[in-house]
Amino acid sequence: MENTTLYMLTETSQFMMSFVLVTKKDNVIVIDGGRPLDMPLLKQYIGGRHISAWILTHAHNDHISGFVDEFEKNGGADFDIEKVYYNFPPYDTLITRTDVPDKAYFDTELNEVLPAFLKIEPLLGDRAHIVKQGDTLTVDECEIEFLFTYHDGLFSNLMNDASLVFTVKTPNKKVLFLGDLGPEAGDVLMDESRGKLGADIVQMAHHGHMNVSMEIYAEVQPHACLWCAPDWLYNEPEIPSYLKNREALRKMGRGRMYGVGLTRKWMDALGVKTHYVTKDGTQEIIL
Repeated sequence: MENTTLYMLTETSQFMMSFVLVTKKDNVIVIDGGRPLDMPLLKQYIGGRHISAWILTHAHNDHISGFVDEFEKNGGADFDIEKVYYNFPPYDTLITRTDVPDKAYFDTELNEVLPAFLKIEPLLGDRAHIVKQGDTLTVDECEIEFLFTYHDGLFSNLMNDASLVFTVKTPNKKVLFLGDLGPEAGDVLMDESRGKLGADIVQMAHHGHMNVSMEIYAEVQPHACLWCAPDWLYNEPEIPSYLKNREALRKMGRGRMYGVGLTRKWMDALGVKTHYVTKDGTQEIIL
């Protein structure tokens, strides 16, 4: 490859997240991948290349159920994977916890896809790497640094707030990936890694809604944004119908959650002019 190229794959399934980064040496870094329906498109962009790193940001269906399905089907035989990077909340410890804002929601989060992942985890063998905050790795010309992993006690938005946050730096560009991080975990990220957040390009947390605060993006000062969002989501109002009961959200510990309309206002205020959005199809970004 002449250039380091990042592909943000359009959704075959609803509002999924899937990235394929191809290095100059023709190796691949995969981020999430989406649902089983998204696997054919992912395989098309991987193109049989060696996958030096497959990063799983967090255990939600729209991010990793396709990965899990591939291992359930044939042990991941369709992929040449060197390492898989992840750090998911400890299921056995958390499923018995009662000191959480909304126990029913908490258990639903834990049971969405994490048990299925834990069943296939032994198949990863020595390819599995449990990420620690501060870990770094190098894949050809790409330098990756993990700035945030699961923090015990961030329970109001459990799985999203367990998202891996990391930067990918090439000789020309730096990209910040925020996964599905919400406002509470975003506050922790700001406290712990404020000086490392600056980037040319930012992946908008949680598809651009119910996400980290404006302070995070102001610290990043991006020139371009990556939106994993279909049309209806990208054009969502500041307070969509499902977020109108503000009192209920506050009781759940989720009072700072708003629609994409507000996040887009933040980006306008920061002067961001370039927006890559999956509603417009698969996006190719030269890094």
